[in-house]
Amino acid sequence: MVLVDLIARLGYGVPVYFLDTDLLFPETYGLIERVRQRYGIEPRPVRPRLTVDEQAAQFGERLWERDPDRCCALRKVEPQREFLAGYRAWITGIRRDQTRARTPLPFVEDDRVVPGLTKVSPLADWTEADVWRYVTAHDVPYNELHDRGYPSIGCVPCTRRVAPGGDLRDGRWPGFEKSECGLHAATGVER
Repeated sequence: MVLVDLIARLGYGVPVYFLDTDLLFPETYGLIERVRQRYGIEPRPVRPRLTVDEQAAQFGERLWERDPDRCCALRKVEPQREFLAGYRAWITGIRRDQTRARTPLPFVEDDRVVPGLTKVSPLADWTEADVWRYVTAHDVPYNELHDRGYPSIGCVPCTRRVAPGGDLRDGRWPGFEKSECGLHAATGVER
């Protein structure tokens, strides 16, 4: 949301999209509507080829409980790869302080998921506190689940509250040794 706000303040007409996995929280859809109203933009939903029911018919019910990597690939990674194929670069809000795997994150790198694409991470050196200072100072809309103990928000079945003092990504994919969906495969190739 910080990036959406910054881009709007600068007056750039950058397309804004979101990965609509059909498994998002109602609060996430509510935020998208507030973004439409506040910024006068139409965030584009990027959806998987398969509905949740079609995925269940092909891979079995509740794939996220058995093979969350496959589920993320089908519902997030592949749709984003297809969507971004028509672009030369994309901007992401990931930061070095979010996970150990993101610590070496450069500001600009070759995207590891979409060959030939450049990934720009202008907030790479921001901290969680920096983000919230900006959100508060500029009254930026945000997902209300953050106020209820969800520092990282994804799909309903794979997102839980985090205990006070817990890691930012502890609430993602509970019960699995997983902290990334695959959209930001190993970072570190700076341009």
